[in-house]
Amino acid sequence: MFMITELREHARSPLEISVQYSVVVSKFKELEKITDSAVSIDISRGGIGLLTRFFLEAGHVMVFNNEIDVDGMTARIAVVKWVDRSDDNRYRVGLKFV
Repeated sequence: MFMITELREHARSPLEISVQYSVVVSKFKELEKITDSAVSIDISRGGIGLLTRFFLEAGHVMVFNNEIDVDGMTARIAVVKWVDRSDDNRYRVGLKFV
């Protein structure tokens, strides 16, 4: 029997809050700072899942304008690990806190 195992180091808990963030992206060989808001989906000690309006790529570094507190830990920076397109022209993004 084939079993799917959880690859995350920490279990995620549902969380729906507004997250203000900034990220620097490369556009047409120039760097551009994007500042936007997103909605969180879930969170753990290791990372957070967001819905964004802006397309991000794995490896982008996101800086949160406000600190995010989880389990006695404060997060200010995260790295995009994966991105999936959502149904309504938004993107589901998985981030790992650094």
